Amino acid sequence: MDAQARRYDISPYYEGWFQLAWSRDLKRGQLKKVRQFGTTFAMFRGDDGKVGVIDDICPHLGAHFSEGGCVRGNAVRCPYHHWSFGRDGQCVDIPYSKKIPVKAKVGGYAVEERYGMIFMYRSASGGPPKRPLPVIENFDPAQYCEPEHFDFSIRIHGQDIMENSVDGPHFWAVHGHSMPRFEFTEDAGSLRVNQQMSVDRFGTTIDFRLEFHLVEPGFHYVHFPKIPGTTAMVFSSIVPIDEEYTSHRMTFCIKKTPVPGWSNVVRRFLIWQMMKTYREDMRIWENKEYHAHPVLCDGDGSIMKLRRWFAGFLDPADGPKLARLPISSGLG
Repeated sequence: MDAQARRYDISPYYEGWFQLAWSRDLKRGQLKKVRQFGTTFAMFRGDDGKVGVIDDICPHLGAHFSEGGCVRGNAVRCPYHHWSFGRDGQCVDIPYSKKIPVKAKVGGYAVEERYGMIFMYRSASGGPPKRPLPVIENFDPAQYCEPEHFDFSIRIHGQDIMENSVDGPHFWAVHGHSMPRFEFTEDAGSLRVNQQMSVDRFGTTIDFRLEFHLVEPGFHYVHFPKIPGTTAMVFSSIVPIDEEYTSHRMTFCIKKTPVPGWSNVVRRFLIWQMMKTYREDMRIWENKEYHAHPVLCDGDGSIMKLRRWFAGFLDPADGPKLARLPISSGLG
């Protein structure tokens, strides 16, 4: 806690929808521990195939469901005295008692399963979602090849990761790309960033166009609409693990093509390029300091605009919130 408090003056946590896992990683009747937001949750898939996420500590005598517990029907059974709790957190069975106490309940969270991913809504109050799970525009999973999955644990605040999307000069300085050209727009609370740049690879210059849609800190994605013969999409969920570390989960999808093997060739190149740049960023992220009031120049894009947008998802109940900072210019 102290290390994170010295590094940032904003809360390490925020609200919204967050990817906890990929659907393939949770089988029917399986229970898993999930450590996010400075605590642990019990995530399970019932006999009916639906996923539930509840607080991990039994209100009876404090046992952790995820340490020896199991799924029975559509509920989680505590390993200590076999009390069972449903997806809403309510106790549904105590095998040696005729009456279930009114206070026999734990926190139960809104869960949605879509695009082969499991999402949970999180807020400081633990209340119901303020908005439905967003959608990925112009994306039909049936038209895409089997996705690639990536999961990194990084000593960084999620806001720093998202700043990459609007930090044009770093693409040139860190990754050796051309200086990108940006177009920024606000759209019903989200940010859209269109980026055009080029990179020299294999003795030729390759032009890229990226379309970022920053919907929430835990729900944003980028389309690659101008790839020869196909298109690609990367979904990104930035989820705080605790006061110091963040989990960054990415799902890479490339569209099927009529040319045999072409999708795989493009996939391999894009993933190689993406992971190369990501590790270059990661080295800096984990060793940088945070400036609430950075010294910026006119070529720094919309760093403060991104921070103002991000601050809308920080809940005062979670801790310090970013101060209202003056912005001398609009987007771009």
